[in-house]
Amino acid sequence: MRAIDDAAALIRGAERVAIATHVAPDPDAIGSLLALGHGLNLLGKETLLLCDDPVPEKLRFLPGSDMVMTAVTPGFFPNLFVGVDASDRERLGSVARGHLSGEIPILNIDHHITNLNFGTVNLVVPESAATCEAMLLLFHALNVPLTVEISTCLMAGLVGDTRSFSTSSTTANTLEVAARLVYVGADIATITDSVFNRRSVNVLRLWGIGLSALELDGDILWTAVRITDRAEAGILETHDSGLANILLSASEANVAIVFTEQNPNLIDVSFRARPGHDVAKTALALGGGGHSLAAGCQMVSNLTDAITTVLAALRASRSTSNSLVDIQS
Repeated sequence: MRAIDDAAALIRGAERVAIATHVAPDPDAIGSLLALGHGLNLLGKETLLLCDDPVPEKLRFLPGSDMVMTAVTPGFFPNLFVGVDASDRERLGSVARGHLSGEIPILNIDHHITNLNFGTVNLVVPESAATCEAMLLLFHALNVPLTVEISTCLMAGLVGDTRSFSTSSTTANTLEVAARLVYVGADIATITDSVFNRRSVNVLRLWGIGLSALELDGDILWTAVRITDRAEAGILETHDSGLANILLSASEANVAIVFTEQNPNLIDVSFRARPGHDVAKTALALGGGGHSLAAGCQMVSNLTDAITTVLAALRASRSTSNSLVDIQS
């Protein structure tokens, strides 16, 4: 795979590397960010780990999580920028903008099928269940040894994006990678418990707000979390709450959507779908991205207009897909 060799060459030629992952980071985002940081440090590289949002509380057990910065460190001048687990430049947030001007090479490492290939080199492996799975290819090319720290971070990404190896994206290779990580020392039971079974009281309160406002539109189950409701409950952090997955557990739902009002003119939209239903096309059309079964976007809009726009776009996308199926049949 030519992209792996090109990616390895970029890293070998760099002394100082800035690495960023997407806003509202999930386990695969933080896991791949930290794993690459640990790996490049083993190669003697100076690294700066960046994310617009703080590491979620449930992921702060990962080794090196305290090294993730929400702003660029003054005086750090990288000669390579790496974006991980982000399908486009905008998803990398404000911390990345100063490094995307083209003055230094950009390495784009991802597994989303909606990736826009924004890098100088694009190591995009959509057949991987997680960016953390694809990362192992790069480590092999660089002769980076797997340590307990690296394996733990990579396992968090695998567990998170496959929902403990239960999604249709899980392949034999995914399980082989997981076996290697366990062999090195990744504690899969502890990681799974931290990623899925530990959450703050505020997250439970957030679920309560969302569940009390459910709307069922055909087989689309959606809810909105308003900023006033969050303020009343004292909830500040809303990213990666898992609420969309809870909604999709309803037997009536094939698609679930959570609209979260970050401010009166910025709405986070999180999509989930059952196999056979694609939400990635809708997210991509609205400036976001992701997988066919899990995607998201941000909209500069008020909440009411965002809900109307998203539901209309989703209906149109599904109608087009159904028409194509009918034609091909």
